[in-house]
Amino acid sequence: MKQLILSRHAKTEVIRYDISDFERNLTNRGINDSALVSDHLLKKGIQTELIISSPANRAIATARLFANRFSIHSDKIVEVDQLYHGFSTQEFLEMLQDKAGQINHVWVFGHNPDIASWAYNLLEEAYLHVPTGTAIGIEFDVENWSDIDARSGKLIHYTTPKMLKE
Repeated sequence: MKQLILSRHAKTEVIRYDISDFERNLTNRGINDSALVSDHLLKKGIQTELIISSPANRAIATARLFANRFSIHSDKIVEVDQLYHGFSTQEFLEMLQDKAGQINHVWVFGHNPDIASWAYNLLEEAYLHVPTGTAIGIEFDVENWSDIDARSGKLIHYTTPKMLKE
């Protein structure tokens, strides 16, 4: 059994002329939302053995906040440039196979529209709104990441910051 969590980075500062999109940082709301979602998932017993993140400031900062809450050591955070530039679903699955190996629980932090697209393409049935800070848990009844087929995943959790504030 393999479990994948797809997370969109938390809320960031607006696009500005003086910094690149890659350099945009989390806002205080993004930091607070990360704490809210990570605490909720921790209480639900969610676990991970490996975090894979886009190297963009907002994504890696979100990944590190979650890693801290889940007591994941920094050497278990892998940055993958292509998570910023974009993967097809097939390329994404190949990256998972390469980076995760025999690990069963992997958490990926990235950007839209990719996070929403991968969730849509990997889940049996889904159309999920993916605002900043969203975490989508998907379970696959396979032994190896290479055995995952499109539309074969089961949704095990879907959490947005707004859901936890209501």
